[in-house]
Amino acid sequence: MVWMSTAVINGKLAGGDIAIVNSLVNTLPYYVFGKPEIKSPEDLKGRFAAMHIPGTAVDFALRLALKGIGFSLKDIKGVTVGGAPARVTAVATGQLDFTVGTEAEKIRGEKLGLKLIIDMAKLNIPFQFTCTVATRRTIRENPDLVQRMVRAMAEAVHYYKNHKDPVVKIMQKYSRGPSPAFFEEVYDSSRELLVEDTYPTIEGLKNTLEIQASLDPKAAKAKAEDFVDLRFVDELKKSGFIQKLYGKR
Repeated sequence: MVWMSTAVINGKLAGGDIAIVNSLVNTLPYYVFGKPEIKSPEDLKGRFAAMHIPGTAVDFALRLALKGIGFSLKDIKGVTVGGAPARVTAVATGQLDFTVGTEAEKIRGEKLGLKLIIDMAKLNIPFQFTCTVATRRTIRENPDLVQRMVRAMAEAVHYYKNHKDPVVKIMQKYSRGPSPAFFEEVYDSSRELLVEDTYPTIEGLKNTLEIQASLDPKAAKAKAEDFVDLRFVDELKKSGFIQKLYGKR
């Protein structure tokens, strides 16, 4: 299954027998956007933020974005609003000052007159975003299945990166909504974020655990390495599979 690392961490800390076996995105594909009068990241200080519930990827994204500019949650006034549509609406209607969202949510916000404040991907903050997860039991009892899944995910990343037109058409078909231009913007930003070798980021997991420790004391004692099983991506690298896939030597 493809999960957010925050869900993996919460699941394992709660006793789940799971492990990350490969990765799709190793940084934060989020944007801080808000009212046009916010001229710079420093202007966020003291302003009201539309937040998701604590412990979600969006919550972590905001905390790390603030950390990246030398702030913390104490420097803003957070209001828990919930899902993306509600957060964007709260800011667009002037109830709150800014929020955090994905590319699609940023595009919607911009159409409503909001302004990009921070492109978090450009901060290069390591963060285990989307990743593939398997139970330890499945890894023990059916490692070949897991290896084939990891290989298939690497092939899917390669296809996405190299077949823009069909990928955009597929996204539009199953979303049944926005125009091709919308998905072209989403495609372009996602293409740069996808990890070719699909290796998880240990440093990104450490960043998440550091913040999670303020919400769950068990996270303070956890090690990032305990959340991953790298044997399958190691095998892809050792076999030369990724190099051949991208035509590298």
